Formats: sequence, structure tokens, C-alpha cells
Amino acid sequence: MRPHPSIPAHAEKVFDGVRCEIFQWNQAMYDGTTARFERARFMDGAFVLPVLKNGKILLTRQEQPMRKAFISLPGGAIDESDVSPLEAAKRELLEEAGAISDQWVKWFTFSGTAHTATYVDYFIARDCEIVGAINPDGGEKIELFELDFDEFLALSSNEKFHHHWNLLPMLYEARLDKAKYDELKKIIFGK
Repeated sequence: MRPHPSIPAHAEKVFDGVRCEIFQWNQAMYDGTTARFERARFMDGAFVLPVLKNGKILLTRQEQPMRKAFISLPGGAIDESDVSPLEAAKRELLEEAGAISDQWVKWFTFSGTAHTATYVDYFIARDCEIVGAINPDGGEKIELFELDFDEFLALSSNEKFHHHWNLLPMLYEARLDKAKYDELKKIIFGK
């Protein structure tokens, strides 16, 4: 995992799990006292918003053990074999959607919350072409579906949409403000 600025170098790792690590450290407070701070460092991830040659957005309906069915962008954890977040996004697009693209744009990075540290990199892949079958992990059931831009924005009101914490404000703003609508549409489609 990449170092994260919200975890000091002197922090002690108190838990080393499969998908996260827990760090604790003594933090000087403004009044001169010291408090014990803690932060969870989750695996980094990469997700992609695929735009097909027909101008539709391609998303997934997924099922995974111990989770309710959800809607998601193709993506997931960055594996040790991935040389970069972009390579992870390309791998995930091929695995979860059977698709490739030659037009990639870095969209944004989510870097965690007050008590969690992670990097989740988001990319837009334009002119995607489906070249093969979906190849999900053993713990994934994936079904693909296409939607237009307005249907994508409407996901901000769908509780099954998995990316609320990152994309919800962006989608809501575009639904409520014409300038934000036009801006997001240009970012996604490049025109």
C-alpha cells in the first residue's frame, strides 16, 4: 500500500488484517495533553466509469458473499501485481466487464475519512469495446447493464449504488445545477 499522509511515520501497527491495518499513536493536543489516536488503513482501490462506443455508460450489478446485491462501477482492490492504479483499473475493466479502452482519463482520488485512510482512484475509459467474457473472482456474480447520462445521475437516489460516498455529491449537483450537469457531462464524455 502507498504511504498515507494521515498516518504518522511513528504510528504503531496494532492490527494487520487481510484488507486493512490499524495504526495507533500518541497525539499532542492543543492544551498540552496527549491522546491516543487510531486510524484504519484500508486496501487501495481503482474504479472505472466505462463509456461505450455507443455513448452509453456500462455498469455492473453485483452480488458478493455477506453483502446485499449492489450496483457498481467496475473496479476493486489494487493487487500487488498491479504496477499502478491505472493498470489496476484496466485489469478490473477487463475482468468485470470483458472490456478494454485506449482512452483513459484520471477522474479523481478518494483518500479516506477522518478515521480511515485509503486511496481509491477513479478513471474514465472512453470508447470502450467489449472483447471477451466477464471473468469475475470466485466471490463475485456480475451482470452488466448500460445506461445513459441522465440514468447514471439518477443513481444518486438509488440505495443500491455502491459509490455513494464518493460520487453522490457530484451526481446530485449535476441533477440540481445546469452548469454542473454540463461540466460533468463534458468530463465523462470529453465533449
